[in-house]
Amino acid sequence: MTDASIQPSADALLKGPEKTGNPQESTIAQVAKDFGVHPLKQMKDILSMRMSAQKLGSNEYYDLRVFDPLHDKTAKRQFLGQGGINAMNLLMNPDSLMETKNFVGNKLTYTHHLNDAGIASTETQAFVTTEHKTDQDFVLKDAAEIVAFMRDKAVYPLFGKPFGGSLSVGSVRIDGIDGDKLSLGKGGSISVEAFAADVLRVYPEGYLLQTALAPHQKLARVAGDAIGSLRIVTTHDGNKAKPAYAVWKLPAPNAMSDNFWQDGSMLALIDISNGTVLNCHRGKGPQAELIEQHPTSKMPVVGMQIPFWDEALRTSCAAHDMFPELGICGFDVAVTDQGPVILECNDNPNHMLYQFPARKGVRNTELDPIWKETIARQKKVG
Repeated sequence: MTDASIQPSADALLKGPEKTGNPQESTIAQVAKDFGVHPLKQMKDILSMRMSAQKLGSNEYYDLRVFDPLHDKTAKRQFLGQGGINAMNLLMNPDSLMETKNFVGNKLTYTHHLNDAGIASTETQAFVTTEHKTDQDFVLKDAAEIVAFMRDKAVYPLFGKPFGGSLSVGSVRIDGIDGDKLSLGKGGSISVEAFAADVLRVYPEGYLLQTALAPHQKLARVAGDAIGSLRIVTTHDGNKAKPAYAVWKLPAPNAMSDNFWQDGSMLALIDISNGTVLNCHRGKGPQAELIEQHPTSKMPVVGMQIPFWDEALRTSCAAHDMFPELGICGFDVAVTDQGPVILECNDNPNHMLYQFPARKGVRNTELDPIWKETIARQKKVG
């Protein structure tokens, strides 16, 4: 499947994060000045963690604030870089399970499968593709069919996203149509013909047009009208799924999606036992901060209770129980006024989403036994 994050995005579609280079000298100097960590010590730590099973890169070292003297040597060793995360997840979901991983990663068929099983998931109104030969009514194969659907059949608001890829790259919220113009959720508009051309140019292999969801009114009062999904990570012992941790992804004030790479986005760590927000993190590196209230609404974030919490956990575990062979899953769950809705499942969940707000590594003393137990089970099964 094509990785949409490496393709250029169209004007109406969300562009991906810029590639980061090596850490700036100013960052190294700031850490030395403000945290008392000598540059040579920083370089020594980075080299050691990069070469170890942590696979922690230099930018990750600074972004996650691993340099902070509050972390002793043991605590620093509990952080994983993206390479280390991928390696750990692969032990829990080995490539021998590739058929299952491909199925749960299919944003079209997987959500249909959940809905058929009585688990609330997203509704796909149309699927744009030039690479699948089919006469199904909801499949749009060219610009004329896209335009006709947007004008005559679409039920707005819509949320569009690539069939493949991640990080919300290529996504768009469309609130409605007025004549020839589509009204975009982030403001502004685009002609329906231009939108059709953009989607076909950038994502010919597949683009989903889904019914847009609205967040629960309690969450909307705090964080705005864009969906800020929960990332609920579950593991499976062969008998039943169990939640490991959960994070609330709060969109940036002017964003229409909840990915943390967008400037101003926040991550809130949730107490898995009761759904209470423990802290809320914004930013990266030395400038990162823990905040108590939302910067726009001024409503408290820390201490608030996530609505439908127990149901969100049950829904995620029920979805994982459908594929017990998978050792770990990361579910993106939207909480609406009607209850939790599963947006998608990740067989390689990005634990950076935990490490930022927790301000500790994902291999800490609370979570590492869970990972080790799951890895041991997969090795035994394999």
